[in-house]
Amino acid sequence: MRSILCTLLILSLWIPHAPAQSAVLIGLHVDASHLGDGEHQTSYRTYLITFSDGKAQLAADLPDLIVPRKDGFWRVGAVHKGPPGKYGAQEFVYDVPVRLVPHVGDYHPDNPDWNCSETDQATVEFVNPDLLSVSYFTEPACSLQVEFQHRTYKLGERQELEITAVLGAAAWAAEKKADAHAKAKDNKSPDCVGLSKPESTNWGIELSGRLPGSEAKSWVLVSDFNGPHVCGDGDTYEIRFPIPESLTGPTYHTDTLSSLLQSQVARDNYILPGEALLTPAGDFLVAFGYSPPVRIFGIESRGIEPKLALSVPTNLESNVVMVQWALGKHVREWESELQSLQKIHLPEPTVTTGKRQGND
Repeated sequence: MRSILCTLLILSLWIPHAPAQSAVLIGLHVDASHLGDGEHQTSYRTYLITFSDGKAQLAADLPDLIVPRKDGFWRVGAVHKGPPGKYGAQEFVYDVPVRLVPHVGDYHPDNPDWNCSETDQATVEFVNPDLLSVSYFTEPACSLQVEFQHRTYKLGERQELEITAVLGAAAWAAEKKADAHAKAKDNKSPDCVGLSKPESTNWGIELSGRLPGSEAKSWVLVSDFNGPHVCGDGDTYEIRFPIPESLTGPTYHTDTLSSLLQSQVARDNYILPGEALLTPAGDFLVAFGYSPPVRIFGIESRGIEPKLALSVPTNLESNVVMVQWALGKHVREWESELQSLQKIHLPEPTVTTGKRQGND
């Protein structure tokens, strides 16, 4: 009873009387693969949610990932190119200033003499104003072997970043340790010819929920190992190394959030640690999931309001790849620009076609 009273006292002291204006820009990777014969369909969406005068409102809803930067908003997305169905498609990720035409390529059609296709999937896992993290799944044509890779780039540049350049030598040491542990856990023999070695450019950032068995909260570092099919292919593994808040963004009122997530309302609504944030003013809780992927709950002196204040307008399974906050005057600036973009049709990406694979 005393602990409950203490929690209520903390909440009553902490709940603001005049919430400041704020906004959150949430980017989602939408899983639409179940919509048509198992075809992998890459889709992204950005929602701007504003918090003002005790209300949460969906202020803008745009296709692709709309990323705020010092030089204006950028657009991140992907092109799915190839035959219909699950196999034979190639995907290309692009990142350009929001009003420019994205140019991607080269697409390589399959050799018509083959009776099988190559598959190359690319999925944006994390983006902030500086970094773009992408996971790749490749299945070479006429091969049982599959390969996993992660790459992280400076936004606007397609040069692969080494983990040491972003997180230092200690992160590279942690990756090598995690690689050895993952192979041992999967009983990978070091004598297997073709088993991959750790690469300082093979790393990325993902939401912890994307990695089965992860016990970490929120964002985690990941890498991959690969091997021949006879050795059991490969897998993605977690790198146990802290990601600085400067990359993933601030977390507000962490102690209060921890108390709120122990409540019955949080349990009833499956709001989990690592999948929820409080607004800067602490007047709303933003919960992430899969369907719907974003839910907003009000906060008052008694804790989390059981009635849902807002949810994003999609029930497709999704995962969060971007969270960016705006405060004060920037809220109106973001709202004005994104609502303006919402009224126009963003330029379609262009894809160049290369020479058919396997041809001279």
